[in-house]
Amino acid sequence: MDLVTLFAIILFLVVALIFSPLGLGGGVLYVPIFHYILGWDFQESLIGSLTLVLMVTLGSGLAHSKTGNANHKIANYGRVTAIPSAILGTILSGVIINYIGDKVIKFLAIIILLFVVDRTLKKMKDTDEITSSTKTHSPELIKQYQFGTAFAGVSSGLLGIGGGAILVTLNRNFLKMDSRESSGTSYLVAATIVPVALLSHVLLDGVVSEIIESSGWISIITVPLIVSITAFFGAKFAINHIPKGVVTKVFLAAVSLGILRYLYDLISFYIGVL
Repeated sequence: MDLVTLFAIILFLVVALIFSPLGLGGGVLYVPIFHYILGWDFQESLIGSLTLVLMVTLGSGLAHSKTGNANHKIANYGRVTAIPSAILGTILSGVIINYIGDKVIKFLAIIILLFVVDRTLKKMKDTDEITSSTKTHSPELIKQYQFGTAFAGVSSGLLGIGGGAILVTLNRNFLKMDSRESSGTSYLVAATIVPVALLSHVLLDGVVSEIIESSGWISIITVPLIVSITAFFGAKFAINHIPKGVVTKVFLAAVSLGILRYLYDLISFYIGVL
């Protein structure tokens, strides 16, 4: 194993550890790690990212569910629109990459993540948080929530993420969940979005053989497993020991880092063109 690959694996584990209490899978950073550090093509990076996001989602979601920090009823509402939308996002991803280029996807990622940062900052100013378990949600609010989860599904297939950044934002701003319940509920929805998006990419992109050849079965099996274990224990520790405000600030820092990396790539590209 060369030093670059070892460095990338360390980064995978660090991302899993940091993102595990946030309701995020880490796709906003996994895609850049695969694409820029390991040198994978963008479609290969999407599959690699979704694989690790799935493992983070399963590990972290288990930790959150065991502590009761998840609303299963709300998650079921979200899945109705999120699952088919993940397939649509995968199809759009293939069309855009093949006919336009991956720069469009990176630009869309920046727009989505900027929206998430904006909504989260506004929510931080609101100190009167209401937990959804004590609040009744109107049918109209549920429809709006499902529209948002459909957007999360499309983003998952399109950008190789779990949609957690969008789901957490929806949970906190629309349903008035606190940070921990919003994270746990986000993982419940993402646990169904990500497998659908991953399977869709595997069937439609036709790059799995290249991934197997370049990575090998040992890495394909062991790295995701270690990532999932890291996410489980990271979430379990954070739930019991890290204040909600700290979790939110780490969330913002992680999302902002993803924005900066994509922005740097786009600026470098256009400077090269000029």
